Amino acid sequence: MSKSYRIGELSKLTRVSKRTIDFYTQLGLLKSERTDSNRRLYPEETLERMKIIEMYKKEKLSLVEIQTRFKVLDEMDVSKIEVAQKLHHISEQLRRLEDSLLECKLLLSGFDKSHLKNLTAQITVQFASVAQIMNEIS
Repeated sequence: MSKSYRIGELSKLTRVSKRTIDFYTQLGLLKSERTDSNRRLYPEETLERMKIIEMYKKEKLSLVEIQTRFKVLDEMDVSKIEVAQKLHHISEQLRRLEDSLLECKLLLSGFDKSHLKNLTAQITVQFASVAQIMNEIS
């Protein structure tokens, strides 16, 4: 049997207020079960869901958008959830890479134009192959 947490324990472990956890539960972002004494118990996987919620909040997703994503994840089986998380991680890496490329573009503004065109062409081909793979997945 997996470990369960009371709301206070979950709050301490995640550093999220009990009130926020209660709100997330009301929204359906978190799932709990009631004990005989009517206390809520949160399953161990709630810790991972809380991490995902915080990650989405850092990305400026609204709670409605997070609800939608969780609805999709909840409808998938475990292996598909892992794939979805991996795809999300890859998409974040691509976003950071894009930011780095923009920074490099500013730094390279003094370089020879033909050399820059060659680099741009190489990067474009690489991104096109990544985009093709992403399209095949979806």
